[in-house]
Amino acid sequence: MSRTLVEGSGANSGADFLGKGNVYKKIYSDYTSGKIDMEELLTKTFACWKGLKISDLPKVYARFEFNDGVKETIRKMKKKGIKIMLLTNIPTHLGKLFQEKLDFNYIGGTTLEVKDGIFTGRILKFSHDKTTEAMKILKKEKISPNDAISIGDRKDDAKVFEKVRFGIAYDGDEVAKKTAKYQITDFRDLLNIIEKES
Repeated sequence: MSRTLVEGSGANSGADFLGKGNVYKKIYSDYTSGKIDMEELLTKTFACWKGLKISDLPKVYARFEFNDGVKETIRKMKKKGIKIMLLTNIPTHLGKLFQEKLDFNYIGGTTLEVKDGIFTGRILKFSHDKTTEAMKILKKEKISPNDAISIGDRKDDAKVFEKVRFGIAYDGDEVAKKTAKYQITDFRDLLNIIEKES
């Protein structure tokens, strides 16, 4: 999600806020080179969130720079009655701020342990299977996968592309680009695609 909506990584945001951004860069480099898998990436990343206060999350959110056209496009989609699901690896506590500010209908994310209002750095529930989460929500809402589309930028998003009507790679990696029906670098193009496919 995060790189699709904002510049940089949402998972890194808490670590960066605590001055641990360089630690995350090494962790992410190990992931992209295949040295560690997604679960280890998330485990090590959110260990860097240890000590972050829940009360600091609005400040973390305020530091995000949204990609061009994101807020405008989401607003127009909502006016058209389109339901929007945010499936992400970022912590649900932070994801809820995105949901609140951008009016997403559904939110999925990683559940982190919190004690006395402070993140312990421990993961209680992973959220790295976006496909299962997407299908579960669609089934609950009685929406056919053929009536849903997905936009994302990485290989875990590409797996969702294969289960819905079609996928859109936003500035995506090679796997996302190969699997998607469309490739875009301007979020505003999303509305044109939706109108074309309607």
